[in-house]
Amino acid sequence: MTIRNVVMIGIGAVGSVYSKLLQRNPKINLQCVMDPERKRRYENEGIYVNNERVPLAYKTVEELVQPVDLFIFCVKNPQMEAALDLIESLVNEQSLFLSLLNGIDSENMIAGRFGRENVLYGLANGIDATKEGQKIEYTHPGILYFGEKRNDKLSSRVETLKAMFDKAEIPNAIPEDMERQLWHKFMVNTGINPVTAIMRATHGMLRDSEELMGLTKSAMREVVQIAKAKEISLTARDIDDFFEEVWTKVGYDGKSSMLQDIEAGRKTENDFFAKRVMELGKEYSIDTPINESLYAMVKYLEKQ
Repeated sequence: MTIRNVVMIGIGAVGSVYSKLLQRNPKINLQCVMDPERKRRYENEGIYVNNERVPLAYKTVEELVQPVDLFIFCVKNPQMEAALDLIESLVNEQSLFLSLLNGIDSENMIAGRFGRENVLYGLANGIDATKEGQKIEYTHPGILYFGEKRNDKLSSRVETLKAMFDKAEIPNAIPEDMERQLWHKFMVNTGINPVTAIMRATHGMLRDSEELMGLTKSAMREVVQIAKAKEISLTARDIDDFFEEVWTKVGYDGKSSMLQDIEAGRKTENDFFAKRVMELGKEYSIDTPINESLYAMVKYLEKQ
């Protein structure tokens, strides 16, 4: 298969960084789809990544070059339904979907709307991008994990996507068990996001605090218990490995997406992290007191 026309939905911190990097690949036509009002604003104000204005192609649905071969979703979970509405008229039978949203639900949301056959799994892990207005800063692009649900043998479309990311020099990996990888990221987000948002802590501040690290790991352990009940192979060792191997590489001044949302007065992904853990805990009769407390505190902050 060939991937030529790529549509990015959502150019916040993560979407802007990957859009900039994808431009290194001359074989693809990258277009960023949005409503007319947002298009006018982006064309006037631009997007700056590490102080460099990125020359992105901002398009409304009517202006997009078709057929679309690949949709990449980088919106936040609360905006996902609107994003699916936006692109509905652009989807064809061959269109692939790759979601880089946090949480464990976006792939099912896409499948519920357009069918599961062309939905790939994806996540961005370790990227430390922050966004203030139209300016994005990052020190580490992280690793883009993607693939089919199982990747014991690579499908042709996964191989094609890998070639696309490699050409753009985007660090990427294809796990054998992509579902486990999604749950690993879910585990990490469930701990780091609410704790940093509540305490207004940067990545480095969290890393330096024994007390905050202990609270973060406790929230993550509740996810491990649920994963075990679902026969997903997460363990407590995965928590330690993450903080030893990945967390040491992120920038000190980096901020979690939830902290950025709280500071900007935006709705957070609290319902897709702590609340989701609470729901799954009830389903599997597993107590989740840490996540229940974190959920309540973030909910309070959202109302301020």
